[in-house]
Amino acid sequence: MGAAGHGDEEQTSGYFDVGGSKIYYETRGSGPAIVLLHDGLLHGVTWDEVWEPLERKHQVIRYDRRGYGRSDAATASFSSTEDLAKLLRYLKVSHAVIAGSSSGAAIAIDFALEHPEMVDGLLLIGPVVHGMEYSVEFRERANRNNEPMERGEVEAWARNWSQDKFLVAGTNEKARRKIYDELVANAEKLKKYDAALEEKLTPPASERLREIKAPTMIVVGAADIADVKAHAGAIKAGIHGSTLIVVEGAGHLFQLEKPEEAVTRLNDFAEKCARK
Repeated sequence: MGAAGHGDEEQTSGYFDVGGSKIYYETRGSGPAIVLLHDGLLHGVTWDEVWEPLERKHQVIRYDRRGYGRSDAATASFSSTEDLAKLLRYLKVSHAVIAGSSSGAAIAIDFALEHPEMVDGLLLIGPVVHGMEYSVEFRERANRNNEPMERGEVEAWARNWSQDKFLVAGTNEKARRKIYDELVANAEKLKKYDAALEEKLTPPASERLREIKAPTMIVVGAADIADVKAHAGAIKAGIHGSTLIVVEGAGHLFQLEKPEEAVTRLNDFAEKCARK
């Protein structure tokens, strides 16, 4: 584990063995903990403009899931929720607010079901939930965007996703360039990612949402795809007392598009969870 000074706080980063694979993590700041779980396209860099401001009031933790960014690919079946639990125990964090984007939100929900004592609250950005189906439109869009990768055309593949109208609302060239650059840089690892190795809950989270008692806030971009809005609605209906917020001028990756607003919402939500 290595440490490097950054501003007024110490940033600690390193690799943690979760059983056959090493995952890369970073933590900084002090105070009530917030864990940031990335989506299924980008790795921990999706939080670049969010996590530094959060450290002023919180201990902030982010990591690259198996097969993403600087972490090893899985070589056997594994549980994303157990990876997170092991990492928090390693960092001596007994409980935290869990913030997840897209597929990271699905993991956050599963984690709240399996380890409720470790969850102070859930903040779910453009969430999906395991066990709920996707539309034909959703699947066809993914196939169209991914098609160039089948021919080894990495730049065309990255361009498809970076220009996707649902990921980012409007032009927002800064956010789109970030997506493009990171996809090109991580294309080989993403190409080899095997989702079949990731274990899921049985029965799935979609059938168990009412078990979740942690305070929950759901944030959805107004320009996001209909499937995500449907999943968000199901989560809102399933988790008693949860709040659903629709953000105008945002698509799927709210934290990339409107980082300052994301910081404000995370800070406010975490403070409410701490008071409870």
